[in-house]
Amino acid sequence: MIEDEMEVADGESPSVLDLRASLRSTEVIRREGKLSEIAAVLPRLISDARSATREHSGADRAASFAILAEAYQVASTTVAAFGKEDAAYTAMERARIAAGHSDDPRLEVMGMSTLSWIFSKQGRIDDAQRVAQATAEKIEPSWTKTPPIDVALWGILLLHAASAAVRAECKDTAAELLCLANAAARIGTDRIDYATPFGPTNAGVATVNAYVEMHRPEQALAESRRITALGSLPPTWQARYYVDRALAHIDRCATTPHPAE
Repeated sequence: MIEDEMEVADGESPSVLDLRASLRSTEVIRREGKLSEIAAVLPRLISDARSATREHSGADRAASFAILAEAYQVASTTVAAFGKEDAAYTAMERARIAAGHSDDPRLEVMGMSTLSWIFSKQGRIDDAQRVAQATAEKIEPSWTKTPPIDVALWGILLLHAASAAVRAECKDTAAELLCLANAAARIGTDRIDYATPFGPTNAGVATVNAYVEMHRPEQALAESRRITALGSLPPTWQARYYVDRALAHIDRCATTPHPAE
């Protein structure tokens, strides 16, 4: 998919406004897990954004690079979902280059978040935790002055780092990172930034997943009872939550002593 966009004729470059609308539409399709639809629309978006970076100038050129960086990030997570981690890494490299020409410094942070996720998919757990945790430490917010979007980006990184720590069986580190992420989630309502949800609901779902993987079913189920706005999350997040809750029930039944008959 990453190379397919090279074959699309450029034509007349779309406006930044049209590109942003196309990007948001593509992000919605990706969050809903409609991977076949993404494969149909993403190459066109990337081609249009590439064309715009060549044809526009000034602020419009910088904005076009920002859109191109986000489009490559969507491409990265999409091809990773198809099991093509090497192509995902290539897309992230292209996203990093585009972000460097953009007008949005937060794209670098989101790029590190996506890179951590790709490392996890590749089985590079130590690298996944290192990238996410180091970036989180770099942008750690000042609670009274930091805009909610930056607190959310910090929280997203903490969740990635915690997930990697769980898989590395560093349970104390994972619990500490989850605690920080849930503190970040108390920014208020659930929100979506750069196609990624964060807030009380997503942090809660991620915490349930972590406790399930650590075989702590009672903590997982206790956390699940605090989740009240599951509908705010994309279908793929919701599906993971229901599977995790079922696994927690199974694990609890398997570890609970039964009276002798």
